[in-house]
Amino acid sequence: RQRETVEPRSKIMERSLLISLVVILLNTFLESVIGSVVGPSLIFYIESVGGTKEDYGLITSVFFVGMTLLTTFFGRWVDSNGNKYQAPFAVTFILGIVGSIIYFLASVMPVGRWAVYVILVGRFITGAGIAGKCLLQSWIATAIPQEQLSTVFTIFSMVASFGQFVGPPLNRLVAEIDTSVAITSSFSIPINPYNSIGLLVAFNEALVWALFALFLKDPPSRKEEPLSTSNAGPAPQAGLKDILKALTHFDIAFPLVQNFVIMFNFTLFGVALAPVAETMLGWTPVQISNLAVVEAVVGIAGMAAMLCLTLRKTTDFTFIFIGNAIFVASGVLTYLWWRLDTATIVKFSLPLLLVNFGYPFSGPANQSSFTKAVSSRPETADSIGVLQGLYTQAFTIAGIVAPPFVTAFVMRDRKDIDLNSPYELTPWALYVPVTAFILIVGLLYEEFVLGKNELGFLPSKPEAASAEDEVSPDETSKLVKDKRNKSTRRSIVEVNQVFSRKYEVDRRMSAEVPINGVGIINPFETAYERKLKRELTRDKKEWEHLLKLDEEMDEMEKE
Repeated sequence: RQRETVEPRSKIMERSLLISLVVILLNTFLESVIGSVVGPSLIFYIESVGGTKEDYGLITSVFFVGMTLLTTFFGRWVDSNGNKYQAPFAVTFILGIVGSIIYFLASVMPVGRWAVYVILVGRFITGAGIAGKCLLQSWIATAIPQEQLSTVFTIFSMVASFGQFVGPPLNRLVAEIDTSVAITSSFSIPINPYNSIGLLVAFNEALVWALFALFLKDPPSRKEEPLSTSNAGPAPQAGLKDILKALTHFDIAFPLVQNFVIMFNFTLFGVALAPVAETMLGWTPVQISNLAVVEAVVGIAGMAAMLCLTLRKTTDFTFIFIGNAIFVASGVLTYLWWRLDTATIVKFSLPLLLVNFGYPFSGPANQSSFTKAVSSRPETADSIGVLQGLYTQAFTIAGIVAPPFVTAFVMRDRKDIDLNSPYELTPWALYVPVTAFILIVGLLYEEFVLGKNELGFLPSKPEAASAEDEVSPDETSKLVKDKRNKSTRRSIVEVNQVFSRKYEVDRRMSAEVPINGVGIINPFETAYERKLKRELTRDKKEWEHLLKLDEEMDEMEKE
């Protein structure tokens, strides 16, 4: 009888989780579609109300500021309310609706600074709302078994890519909008291809909010409970001193720098795409969204190539080298080919397609290299969660500071570009190939001078005996102490952090590159990351068994 009552409940739970996943997938698809409409038109909207390219960079940056400031807030809200998502999502969608309506109303303001400020406020509030959408990754990390996470995130990445295919026809429809709404006999609100996007986004937010309220169910309370011992105190937290000490290791600091540079470099292509396409080829948002479809296909091809090479056990060094080499080539071609007097579709598009193909090589491999460096050191392994958060912040900070830099120093004023002065970008655009080349030099330095030796070209070093097998401070139970010299399993602190929801969300966020609707999401894990997860899963089971025995011994002693 007990089984008869439990099974239907579990089936109902599985069905509700499946429906919730479908709703989240639909949101991912619609977000991608909306992004392919907002991104190409943003600078044209800003210029239509009297803004400049510098305003465009600032507004792009402010969107990231809003997202960054509230991401932690929403995460802590869910952690503190018993894993309930409906209220945080309600605030998320309200922010999205309000921000989009403010964005729309900028066209009502007199042309000039106040209209630009209204767009800025609208994008900041919308970015704050997007921060709440990061809870979708948290929901998945909580509801989906660990061994299925990679598959689920892969599906979401593919759905986001397919969403860009709807961008061109939707942009064609939006381009035809030219009407107005009469408020009084003497005042009406114009609705055009630029401001109507605010209404489109607000409608999308309201629709998805209704679907979430009806069909999204809260996941079961924490599918993975953290390990703990009755004798152990709270897990030690890494402080500023620990983080600074970790950053003195080249193999930890270098991937952080590279993560910052990858985002900073990619920003040039995301921010400059629309204005350069208009000046160089006379493109509208419709043609720009057509190119976004090709970029999505090329990005998928890059992911597929990366996966094939991963199966051949290609090293992180090789992946990162290829990715940076592609950035060098693309950066040089961007400066040389983006010019008015020799403009062709091929010369404009090829640098962009190279970047989309190359990112899947450097991004995931750099994440893998960072994880490997942190987890292989006893003094940093227990800080893997904090350091992963720092790794993600390097990515986010680049998204904040790069757009103003690109619009102020790299992009030229379009009125100054003519056949006598044909270059679309200033020589500052060469920062992309220069920084990518410096990263290649750093990669070679680590491999051959510091002796990382991933390629195996250097003679192998004899392994020195060490006491690294000692347990971490929280492993204080009697049974664990007896096995201290025999165990090579990872610490409880490291296991808890890697299997935590925050760690999974941070790691996934650092693999996304979204700039004004032009972005890449790479959900795949490298061979090392999969190996690490297998080891940690095994160690977690061992710890659970040992700690259970330890508790039984305590009970026996009390008796």
